[in-house]
Amino acid sequence: MAIDVDTVVVGAGISGLAYAHARGPAAEIVVLESAARAGGLVETRRTGERGEFRYEMGPESLRFELKGGLTDMLGELALAAHRPPDTASRRFLVCHRKLVDAPRSPPTLLASPLLTWRGKLRLLAEPLRDPRRGNDGSIADFVRHRIGQEALDALLDPLVSGLHAGDPAQLSMRACFPRLVEKVETHGGLFRALFKTRGEPAPSVMKPAGGCQAITDALAARLGDKLRLRAAVSALARDGEHWRVTSTLGEYRARRVVLAVASSTAARLLTPSLPELGRIIGTISAENVVSLVHVRRRADVGHSLDGFGYLVASREKLRHLGTLFSSSIAPDACPSSHVVLRTLLGGARAPELVDASEAELADIIECEVGGLLSLRGAPLFASIQRWRATLPRFDLQHPSRVEAIERATPPSLGLVGNWLRGIGVNHLAASARALAARHAS
Repeated sequence: MAIDVDTVVVGAGISGLAYAHARGPAAEIVVLESAARAGGLVETRRTGERGEFRYEMGPESLRFELKGGLTDMLGELALAAHRPPDTASRRFLVCHRKLVDAPRSPPTLLASPLLTWRGKLRLLAEPLRDPRRGNDGSIADFVRHRIGQEALDALLDPLVSGLHAGDPAQLSMRACFPRLVEKVETHGGLFRALFKTRGEPAPSVMKPAGGCQAITDALAARLGDKLRLRAAVSALARDGEHWRVTSTLGEYRARRVVLAVASSTAARLLTPSLPELGRIIGTISAENVVSLVHVRRRADVGHSLDGFGYLVASREKLRHLGTLFSSSIAPDACPSSHVVLRTLLGGARAPELVDASEAELADIIECEVGGLLSLRGAPLFASIQRWRATLPRFDLQHPSRVEAIERATPPSLGLVGNWLRGIGVNHLAASARALAARHAS
């Protein structure tokens, strides 16, 4: 016999947990998660004899707005989050196999070795560019039109690899950076937008005490027995004005279903009942990413690690995307005698590396990261996480695809996740909370 409930949430990643939490303690809701733990991609681990080394498997840090999304949710959970130390504020880019500071303002950009003088003059011509061109094409089209090919190759290519693990020529500018496009359209250009919006508070990079998993752990604890782990959902079916949800813990009959799962899982579950919606969602591609954490003695690292990390441009012809200085971002992640580094590989640039052997990945670290950071010897500890088809590719069809998904979604179905309108944790939390507010009212 099916269990009657108002809302079934499928998936207990950050989106599903944030939605369920925002519905409030009085909501008649159950959250079904196939794994043995909640949190999805948000996971913090420890290693060492006494657990003295802490590292992230998913997001390294989070971007907080002044209000809404994560900021409000952390207040409700009574969780503290801290900015990284000032010593971690620098970002680096690889230029001719050396680390150089990523420009953080127009003056530093003009002084940077990342662009030639021709490239800098092309960038300064940005106010003369047509503000209506390139906004609905690829990131490469937009950047090339506004600030030139050199700026695309040196600045935006590594940024896009770091954020989306994608190819700027394949990704939609409006889907990936909608606020930036809106500012250009509103103010008539990038430089004009920077001038008009100067003084506006920018989002802060923050990290919860104890690691990012502290957020999902707190959300899961608040849900109590509304959260059901090891509850894989095998089928969804329309039952009049209700849904029937079949899981390993039994069958539920719900007035509403919220899917907070990967796009491939959502497509599979929806296709029998809503074939057109399942087909559209099934067209979403995603990138493979490999995360390799390596713990080393501080004395075995020649670089000062006085920054957040570095990103690698495609033109450098290296096989990794960049390295995060995890113990600089969070000094309590390990004793001061050691460091925690995290190198990212794969993406659109080298998707095959998700299947690379441990020896091949270790060789990339030694040959490429070792040369950039002056590493000596083997790491004391290494952990490899292979994320297959994890980061959604917001390709040129994505804006129209999202519109089609929204048109085909019935009122009794909610969709949340990183494959719709944004991949950042702050965006996912804010979107889930907004959906919960609409359903509660």
